[in-house]
Amino acid sequence: MKGNWLEWLQTSAVRIWQFQKKTKKMQRSLRLRRIFLLCFLIWAVVLPISPIWAIPIQDIPNPRKTNGTWVSDVANILSAETESRINQRISQLEARKGSEVAVVTVPDTIPLSSPKAYATELFNTWGIGKRGVDNGVLLLISVNERRIEIETGRGLTSQLSNAQVTQIIETKIKPEFKLQKFDQGTINGVEEITNRLEQIGVPSFDFAPVYRVMGGLGIAIALGSIAWIVSKINSWCQLLPDRERSSSPLVFQLRVPQLKQVANRPILMLSLGISAIATSADAFLLSEAATGLSIRLDNHFVDFLGINAAIALISLPLWFGITYYWLAKLAKAFQQPPPLQLWKQWGAILLKNLFLLLGIQYSLLLVIIPLISPTVAALLPSDILFIAIGLSLAMSYQLFLIHLVNQVSLDKKSEKSTREQFFCATCHSVTQHLDKVLSNTYLTQPEKLAVELGNATYDLYTCDRCHSKSERDRQHIYCQPNILKATSICSKCKYPTVIGASLEKSRKPKKFPKQGSKEAVSILQCQNCFYEQPVYPYVAPSYTSNSLYESSSDYSSSSSSYDSSYSDYGSSSSSSDFGGGSSDGGGAGGDW
Repeated sequence: MKGNWLEWLQTSAVRIWQFQKKTKKMQRSLRLRRIFLLCFLIWAVVLPISPIWAIPIQDIPNPRKTNGTWVSDVANILSAETESRINQRISQLEARKGSEVAVVTVPDTIPLSSPKAYATELFNTWGIGKRGVDNGVLLLISVNERRIEIETGRGLTSQLSNAQVTQIIETKIKPEFKLQKFDQGTINGVEEITNRLEQIGVPSFDFAPVYRVMGGLGIAIALGSIAWIVSKINSWCQLLPDRERSSSPLVFQLRVPQLKQVANRPILMLSLGISAIATSADAFLLSEAATGLSIRLDNHFVDFLGINAAIALISLPLWFGITYYWLAKLAKAFQQPPPLQLWKQWGAILLKNLFLLLGIQYSLLLVIIPLISPTVAALLPSDILFIAIGLSLAMSYQLFLIHLVNQVSLDKKSEKSTREQFFCATCHSVTQHLDKVLSNTYLTQPEKLAVELGNATYDLYTCDRCHSKSERDRQHIYCQPNILKATSICSKCKYPTVIGASLEKSRKPKKFPKQGSKEAVSILQCQNCFYEQPVYPYVAPSYTSNSLYESSSDYSSSSSSYDSSYSDYGSSSSSSDFGGGSSDGGGAGGDW
């Protein structure tokens, strides 16, 4: 009995051990199954978004480089006949209007976030459309995603709108694709796109050389104008001693002109050259010069204004240098000290005319903003509109700087630079105007009498450099008479000291001779030499029909004009690649 119990106990222990061993195996197997299942789930989720199996954009064959065609059927959904028909139609469009259309089919666009992003990157990678005109279109078909994308170039965003692109997809392509008729749907889409592009008539014109030539001409004009300005300044200063002088050997009278009066034409040419440089720089900075030169002012308007203002600020030292050279030459010619602290004078004038600058800018904005609207932009090529607006805005800044230049003067008082001044005939320096209190000391008795009678005033000038105060006498002082009454000049002593008087106040009582049976009614009496002249009553002249006086004067005016010729630059598409156009993401897409 005892032996049976021990045997049963041993057997139970073995069975329990075996059960535990089997349970551990089952737990290990279950863990392995869970790990395998987790790995499978991770593989199933991660694999669709992994780019390992996707087709990168760089691997899509460029049909222009491969065989000079327009279709790249990577998804293999188009027949050879369809490809040939599409290539022929797009080639006709490119030959007539210069526009380019690329047709690409792919299995999917998984490497990028969306088919739209894929289409934009592929468009800019290939450069569909002509550089500077950006008149390209991309028709992208993603088969697995059942997605159609039509990407338009920058130059077509206002002429082939997103709404029109959506209409093409919905009415021409999608109905055929739903029936799995990829050939017919693609042909319909290409035919509609090419027909619309032919109606738009986008010019096949490369503006990149225009901007380069404009910048080069601007630099040449600016450099030539600077040399012309310097030559004008030097010529005026060299002719200064030969200017017409007054009758007095002490001084000569001269009107100190503004710089625009000395070198008006070269100054305007310089402003035009700088404006051309600014417009060319605007084009390359806004277009980045690598993806095309088509400028859309409605997208880059704020940047456009900022760049123009920056270029105008950069040109400020150039105008300052021209102003300093002009004033320095004047100072040397008149033997005066050179201008000091000219920057302060510039700053004061700039602040004084700040509201004028703001008024000019606001006026230009009122004109520019309507011009960049889509309605007007659709009528004119964007680059021609950009050149016109760019030159106008840049010229406004330059004309404002010219206005500042003309207000700067040698004596820091702009009003004195526009009136005639008296300069010493010996040293060419500006003479000093004596105060009225001192002028009475040097006036003669007849001159003082003329002042008292109110018939004239006198300005006295002297040169402190040539004649000190101790040597100053009337012999070294120039007297400038200002006659207030022309009839007050005495015919005998030549002083303006004549006044009207009655016959009773005549100093030499006598009967004046009659004139025309009329007796004198009064006299003109000189208070200096007492010379008297009779005044007879007015007798109206008698005219006959034959005694008529005829006088005529002819005035002629001349006007100058210049003709500017504009030469067109043509561009042809090479069979080795697309034309180099770019896109900002214009266009639309749809599912089928």
